[in-house]
Amino acid sequence: MDIRLIYYDFKNLKTYFYVPIFIIYLFIPVLSIGMVKMYGVENSKIMIFKEVEKFIPIISMWWTTFIFREYIEGDGNELLYCINKTGKIKSFQIFIIFLCYVLHVGILFLVGNIFWDNILFEFIKTVVQCFFFTSAIYVLIYTLKSTTISFMILLIYALFSLFINSKISQVISIFGNGDILIMNIISTKSLKILFVSTILFIIGVYKNKVFY
Repeated sequence: MDIRLIYYDFKNLKTYFYVPIFIIYLFIPVLSIGMVKMYGVENSKIMIFKEVEKFIPIISMWWTTFIFREYIEGDGNELLYCINKTGKIKSFQIFIIFLCYVLHVGILFLVGNIFWDNILFEFIKTVVQCFFFTSAIYVLIYTLKSTTISFMILLIYALFSLFINSKISQVISIFGNGDILIMNIISTKSLKILFVSTILFIIGVYKNKVFY
């Protein structure tokens, strides 16, 4: 069953499994507490969510990348695909991995909702960004047949979008500008990103099916 396979995939990650958990439940809260102490609860809100945007979407690739490594680059992976087609990662498994990550992120935002009102839009924006990176890594890994190169390409894209202030970065960036989100922003930029992410996911499914 796919659910059982996902469980073993997570188990095989060993210590790598805990990196996103560490970021979500320890690093981000400690960083947020420090900002609240320096600037106060309300004044630190925008700054905290800008920091969240630097880590949460990018780390959404982590589990998928390391699970894919065994399927794409592991010893004897060609034999695995030829003998046992169920060894091929399915889109359902990718989606479940994504949902597991979103669940953890949702718990973080649920705690944040205790201190700040109206952070639903921030959560929606973050989930859409996570879906973009999940879909993009899905496509790249099956295109380049390398998890490391695929991860580095998206990491460079994220760093360029976040830290380089240019017209190009403003056009291609999926990240916000630090402003408080309102509904019309959700209904424009996030929907465009969701559309692109869906197309990427579909392409990833196709490349997954024709792999080997």
